[in-house]
Parts: sequence; C-alpha cells; structure tokens
Amino acid sequence: MPAPLSPYPPAQDAWRFPPPPVSPRWLWVAIVIGVVGLLVSIGFIATVVVFSSSDLPSVVDDPELIEAVSHGCDELDAALDDTSADSPDPATRAQQIEAQNDIVRSVVDDWVAFYADASTDEPFDGWLGDWELLLQSRADYAVALQSDPTTRFSEPEADGESIIERMNGVADQCPVPELLLEPDAGI
Repeated sequence: MPAPLSPYPPAQDAWRFPPPPVSPRWLWVAIVIGVVGLLVSIGFIATVVVFSSSDLPSVVDDPELIEAVSHGCDELDAALDDTSADSPDPATRAQQIEAQNDIVRSVVDDWVAFYADASTDEPFDGWLGDWELLLQSRADYAVALQSDPTTRFSEPEADGESIIERMNGVADQCPVPELLLEPDAGI
C-alpha cells in the first residue's frame, strides 16, 4: 500500500527562508527592459495614430477623389459602350482607337482638373500617369497598325509590373475597361 501523502498545506511556512541575494545589475537590467518595452509600446501607438490619419501609400483614399473617380468612370463606361475598335480595315480601326482615346483623354483631363483643386492623395499622381501611359501605348499601337496590320497590342508595363494591375489596385472603384485593353480583339 502506498504511503499516505503529507498534509496540504505543509505544516511549515514555505516562505520561512529569505530570498536569495540578487545582484544589483539584474535590477538595472529589469529597469532597462521595462523602459524599452514602454518606449516601444508608445512608438507603436504613435505610429498607428499617425498612419491611421494619413494617406495610404498605395490606395486612393480621399473621399472627394473617390467620388470624382467613380463619377468619371461611370461617364467613361457609358461613353465607351457606344464605341468599338473592331473594323477589319487597319486605318478605320486606328481611327476607332483614337476616338476611344479621345473619350478617355476627356475623362482623364477632368480628373486632372479636379485634382488640381483637391487635396493631395499620394498614389493619385501615379494613377494618372498610368492612364497617360496606357493612352500613349494605345496611340502608338494605332500608328503601328496603319503600317503593319498584323501588329499586336501589348499592355504597358512599368518596373516589370503590368500597369493595369497597379491601376486597378490603386483605384479599385474604377477598373480599367477591358475594351481599352483589347484594341486588337477580332483581328
């Protein structure tokens, strides 16, 4: 038979022995760790507060700009619905592409005019630049199409990245219309 267990709590005071001696260096280490932890916590909270009230580096987040962009995209979609670039004749197709570019240019110019009066939103400049690059690529394609009917349109890239993906990520309320990305569809 097993031996009976000793009574709990023990009959003697467990704290009757004094604590072991602690080097004063450990006290300083504990103080330094506490102060560093406090400073890191304060820095983290300050960073969260600053970034929560500032411009996000990769998204259009100004409510006025979002409204202007959404309105412009609605206009762009409605105007492009009435166009096509599907003529088998290269010269006619180039003219159709230029007509589409003129529609897009009008909307982009409206955005630029609005942006001049609006507060700054960091990625908006790059987004407008990407629209300009897309329009230039389409214009170059229209010129090349007239001299070589077999030429193909390729989406412009910047820094090895498709600007279309970047544009759609920056202003997700205004994806680039597929019609603009396929001027050579049907050839």
